[in-house]
Amino acid sequence: MAHTRRIALAVMTLLVVCIAKAESQNDSLAMDSIVRSLPEIMIKGERPVAVVHGSTITYDLPQLIEKKGADNVYDAIKELPGAMEQGDGFQLAGRTATVAINGQVLSMTQEQIAALLKSLPASRIDKAEVAYNAPAKYQVHGALINIKLKKKTATGAPMESEINVAYNQKHDATFGERASLLYHKGKLTIDAMYLHNHGREYGVTDEDSHHSLSDGSIHDIKIHQTQLTKLFSHNYRIGAEYDFADNHTLALAYQGNFNDNDIDNNYSGEITGNTLTQHRTWLHNLRLDYTSPLGTKAGAETTYYHDPESQILTSSMPTGTLNFNADNDQRVNRLKLYIAQEHQLKNGWSINYGAWYKLSLNHNRQKYEDKTESHDNYLRLREDVVNIYGGTSKNFGNKLIGEASIATEYYHTDVWNKWNVYPTLNLTYIPNPNNTWMLSFTNDRTYPEYWAMNNFTVYGNGGYDEITGNPYLKPSSQYQSQIVYIVKNKYQFAAWFNYTDDYFVQTPYQRPDRLAVEFRSLNFNYQQQAGLQAAIPHKFSSWLDTRLTLTGVWMHEKCDDYYDIPFDRAIFYGVAQLKNAITLSTKHDITLNIDGMIRSKAKQAIFDLPGSGSLNLGVRWTFWKKQAIVHAFCNDLFETSAINPQIDFKGQKMKMSFDCYRQFGISVTIRLGGYKEKKHEEVDVSRYRK
Repeated sequence: MAHTRRIALAVMTLLVVCIAKAESQNDSLAMDSIVRSLPEIMIKGERPVAVVHGSTITYDLPQLIEKKGADNVYDAIKELPGAMEQGDGFQLAGRTATVAINGQVLSMTQEQIAALLKSLPASRIDKAEVAYNAPAKYQVHGALINIKLKKKTATGAPMESEINVAYNQKHDATFGERASLLYHKGKLTIDAMYLHNHGREYGVTDEDSHHSLSDGSIHDIKIHQTQLTKLFSHNYRIGAEYDFADNHTLALAYQGNFNDNDIDNNYSGEITGNTLTQHRTWLHNLRLDYTSPLGTKAGAETTYYHDPESQILTSSMPTGTLNFNADNDQRVNRLKLYIAQEHQLKNGWSINYGAWYKLSLNHNRQKYEDKTESHDNYLRLREDVVNIYGGTSKNFGNKLIGEASIATEYYHTDVWNKWNVYPTLNLTYIPNPNNTWMLSFTNDRTYPEYWAMNNFTVYGNGGYDEITGNPYLKPSSQYQSQIVYIVKNKYQFAAWFNYTDDYFVQTPYQRPDRLAVEFRSLNFNYQQQAGLQAAIPHKFSSWLDTRLTLTGVWMHEKCDDYYDIPFDRAIFYGVAQLKNAITLSTKHDITLNIDGMIRSKAKQAIFDLPGSGSLNLGVRWTFWKKQAIVHAFCNDLFETSAINPQIDFKGQKMKMSFDCYRQFGISVTIRLGGYKEKKHEEVDVSRYRK
């Protein structure tokens, strides 16, 4: 807590100094990531850059990131008002938000979409559309963040490109090289991107387990683990769009990536040994979309994902030794087809309807071999989803806008065969052009990831940790309501209440029959959450933009069937974040970013999560007629951002400690454009023979 107090003192001191200066002048399959970190709140919005269209808020995102060090689309999304980063994705009002590109919701995992967003340059962003409760016509359930990319170059020239190189130094160094191109001429638009990441990542984990067995014995297991990952990846995308006329478009896009990771884990303490793991993953995604001037949209998408993994483990434990080879393989094929129609009627009415179908084939295989046994397990899961929806909206004199939709969905697998109905209601009240109220109600259903439902086991910490699938995992049902109030098009306040039945999350459990900690996703009775959030931007003179975000959440989780130790736990936790953009020089366009964040303690299942905080510094220099940008930064200056969870609940007692290193980095972006076709004088051929 001493570190947290130091961060709080530093942030408050900075704020006081900045305000004083302004006044004087007037006269910012592995264990789930939530165990490692709570979500950060990323809120922006000093200037009136938001426009409300029904239940959707459209933000001028390029203006929001103008003085920020956001080099890619993923970092730019962090600057949206109300956006909360969690793991590889984002939340809005306590709900996971789907991220779409140009209105296209991709059939990829959250991690795969995050990799795509990090490879797209921020300069390609045209605007961002945010829906806290997306109507059924968007073909998603819940919250939506839609990133619209530019179709034309900034200068009006046919072609422009961008090159970016980045260097990040934590304990070890990683590097990135990115190139992108945009071509637009007449009715044709082509965009292409390539990103290469490579380097090494280093991490340290200490696990202290006070393990009680059913025979009455108690074992203190202390493990010190070091992990070195050698990685490189290739991410690429190419898209083409042809406009036959207004609202008459044909678009084709391909994106893919290849990841190659070699992970070397070494253990010391009560358990000694080594694990070598190799990952080679491929992703291919192809999508075709057609829009007609009659309001009809249709398209098809196919995705192929392959993740072979080999693991060689040798360890010595208090109960004996482990020495085995395991080959794990996952292959996923997906296909999606859709058709949609929308009509604009008289007197402010509109209707929409459509249908979509998604097929997923998931193949999992594990080959295990040690000195005494070997086995080969195979699991195939087919998933069919059919969704039919309809909706309507009405504009009552530009003061009140109502949207209602209902979707009927049939979900079929070898395990589940169920019909679901998803109603959605949105009301937007605009008493005057500067203030907006948005109220919404909906329900949703979340299905587990494929890896969480297999019956395989992957080992960690020399074999002491067993990460296991759960074939009996049930989907969860969510019921959400939220209200958003936007004042003067810049101050944003939100309140929400979410109830999730059969909520599931991965949790640890010290087994009483043997020395092993089992990590498995389990269904709880429910999780309920109530939250309040305030985003308050302010500008002090012309040199300081500051943004204060305050979030308070009450969370309650209950599970009557949690092994032999049922729990019923509730807590209130808060997050405060202050982000500052300080203009050091208007002539040379140099900006200093100082961002501080503090979290209070929280809970997750039987975990206790202590408080944490961070202080990040960054400098951004734009030069060469704004065609070149240098961004240098130091994140987690005091090395206090890590959350070290602990358990002391009904005989379960363990602590985990994760390494925490400050991170330095620098990136250089060069934009090349203005490749206009030269006009040549025509040769006079009037007197030539024709």
